[in-house]
Amino acid sequence: MLSDVEPLPPTSERLRDPSAVPYFLWDMGLTVVQARKALAGDDAALKLEVIVRLLREANTRDVWLFVDWAAIDDAWPHIEHRLGRSRAVWQMMRDHRRSLRDAAR
Repeated sequence: MLSDVEPLPPTSERLRDPSAVPYFLWDMGLTVVQARKALAGDDAALKLEVIVRLLREANTRDVWLFVDWAAIDDAWPHIEHRLGRSRAVWQMMRDHRRSLRDAAR
């Protein structure tokens, strides 16, 4: 069962530092704590921008430090066209996850 698998550590311990600017947000200048606030906040455009940057620029194992599948699924219709080459990978992962869920029913 996947829930029994321990996640890989982040690619950089700096991603655990609230005052650090994550590598995938370098040009926005948002710190880890600001990114988390944006993801939890009411500014939909900023939230979508952070999710786009995560899915397009971050190492997959770092994505899970900031969002879960529910956040990705909610944002997907608004962001998939902006994911570039990473879109196919994320679509494959979404399809695989959906097939696992369907098989478990």
